[in-house]
Order: sequence, then structure tokens, then C-alpha cells
Amino acid sequence: MSIRARYDIFKNGIKFFRQFRRQCRPNVNFTRSDIPPPYDYASLASWAAHPQKEHKANLTPPGYALPEETEADVFFVHPTSYFGKGKWNQPPGYNPAKEIIDEIIMPGQASVFNGACRIFAPYYRQATFYSFIALRKMNSRAAFVLAYEDILQAFDHYIEHENNGRPFVLASHSQGTLHMMRLLHERIENSDLRHRMIATYAIGFQFPRSQFGTKFKNIKICEGATDSGCVIAYDTFSFKGGPLHVIDRIEVWDGPGWKRRAHQAVVGVNPLSWSTTTELVNASENKGAVHIKYQGASYSFDDWFDNEKIGLNAIGLSDPLEAEVSAKLSEDGFLYITDPIHKIFRLAILPSHNYHNYDYSLFYMNLRQNVIDRVNAFTKKGATVE
Repeated sequence: MSIRARYDIFKNGIKFFRQFRRQCRPNVNFTRSDIPPPYDYASLASWAAHPQKEHKANLTPPGYALPEETEADVFFVHPTSYFGKGKWNQPPGYNPAKEIIDEIIMPGQASVFNGACRIFAPYYRQATFYSFIALRKMNSRAAFVLAYEDILQAFDHYIEHENNGRPFVLASHSQGTLHMMRLLHERIENSDLRHRMIATYAIGFQFPRSQFGTKFKNIKICEGATDSGCVIAYDTFSFKGGPLHVIDRIEVWDGPGWKRRAHQAVVGVNPLSWSTTTELVNASENKGAVHIKYQGASYSFDDWFDNEKIGLNAIGLSDPLEAEVSAKLSEDGFLYITDPIHKIFRLAILPSHNYHNYDYSLFYMNLRQNVIDRVNAFTKKGATVE
């Protein structure tokens, strides 16, 4: 890429984030005395997906059916869907955020796991999107801590009341992965639960590679398609772009504090090969990208900032679109892809040709099959992770 092209990407990225920062900046400081009420995870209303309620994480691509029985669960932590300015954390009754979770995240991401798992996906008092791009971090950190407290409570409830000794998968995207990193360390790494954890799909938040062998000594990075007790992670960019380290002020929890994530090598597992090697994997290995079908979907991004319902209604998933992209890991762990063939996977690209919004959908069928393969391998050998 030419110096001029890199400069244009950098300039456009700064422009985007400055505009977005102004639009979604909360008009108050975070205070513990003015936080939204907590969720009650004994109530089905506090779960976006749960085996005892109807939800759209049960949608499947045409020709695929839900299994009659499953031998594993997935605990799925959704990405950011709250862009409101009234509070630093999403109030439980905030309609646009809930609708995005129910009609975009559940069918588009969590459904990947329904071929092999019961799905448990909690709502939580997620931090507003502005928390990631704020220049001053005290409010952001407090908002993330509150969100994580909900995830911890939901997971503990799941283990105590729902799991019943079954093996489980952990999965997340974006903000969900920020919290999943901490959950892995505080609830799995040094507990007996790691013997039942099949794998963790911690996608879309630049999981620092340096945490393995230091913070994580028992949990490893997955290196094969049926490895267990390990982590799969990747962050997707076009070959035309790459991470904007210079303007990236986002932090990760590095217990006992926070650390800027930029300029770090990240965990990278290629979802077309389930390997950590850096060779290009041809699009012929892409089993199918999948998108959501909507009924009467017509909305603007401005709708995400209001408290009114957007009007989304997911009615199904597309046929798998095979050979959509090739993919290659860089030495520092980022995943680079060829441009998607179909326009629907190019409508919400972020600055610097960041395909963050398509981390799941571009590799949907590979992910779906891999979950089945890992669960089968784990349960067939009566596996426990050493």
C-alpha cells in the first residue's frame, strides 16, 4: 500500500471517530448513585437467548435444522448495541439496544452455535459505544466494570442453576470479548470449570497474545480444528487496510488494571483453517458466508440514538454463500481478507477497511461446523481438559 493510501485511511479514520464521538457522547458523568437497575438472571426476561424461551438465535440457514438433543451449552456475550447519550450504561428498557441484540446479534452471531449447543445469552448493562473512544478514561472504565459485573452474575447463575455439569463453549464479540477475557481469567483459568470448557470463541476485540503464558498458563491458544480448553480469536480487515494503532485509545483489562491494546500482537486463529499459521487460505475453504433476511427493514443509523423501536424483524437466514473470501493471518495476528464478493457484506465497513461487523457472518458456516466438530471431539472421548 502506498504512503498516500495509508495517509488517506488514517485521515478518514480520524474524521469518522471525531464525528461519531460528538454524536454519541454521554451528557453526564458516570456515578454509582445513578446507574440503571440490575438484571435478575433468575428471570427469562433477562436473557436474550435461553432454552426455555423463544429467540432468534434458533434461526438456521435453509436446509439446516436444530438438533433434537445437544450435549453442550454455549454462554454467549453480545457486542455493543447501545449508542445512547443519557447514561454510560444501557438501561434495561432501552428499545433500540435490545432490538439490535434480538434481531441482529442473536440471528447473525449466536445462531452459529445452535447446531451443537443450548444457547444462553444474557442481556447486560453494556457500556455505551462512546466508552471505547472517549479520550478521558475514568467514566469508560467505570462503565465497563459495571457491565462486567452483570456478565459475572449471569455466568455464575448459569453455572449454578442451568449447567448441571454439562460441557460448555464460551463465545463473544466486540465489547462481549472485552468482558470474556476477564471472565476467562477470573472464572475459568484456575478453577475446575476449565475441565468442562470445550473452547472459547473470543472474537473481534484484539485479544493480546502476551496474556498467554503469563495470565493464562492453563488455557492455551487453539492451533487445530478440534483442540479443546483453548481460545479462538481473530480481527478481520481487508488487505487494503489494517488496525489504526495511532488513534486507537481502547483499553483491555490486564488485571489489576487497564492497558492500552494498540501496538500489541494479538491472538489470531484463521477461521478457514483453524490454524495460527500465516499462509493464505483460499476462498475455496470458505464453507459459506450467511446474512440475515429481514421483513420490511428500513431504518437509518440515527434511529439507534432514540428510545423508540427501530422496526427490525429478522425472518430468516440466507443460503450459505460459498467461497466469499480468502483469509490470511499476519505475523502480529490480524486476519486479512480479500474483498467480499457480495455487496451485503460491504455495507457497514469501518474505517481502514475494518470488517469488524462481519467477523461472524463472513465465516458463518466454518464457525458452525467447527463448533459441531469441537463438541463432538470433546464428548466422544469423554474429554476433560488437563
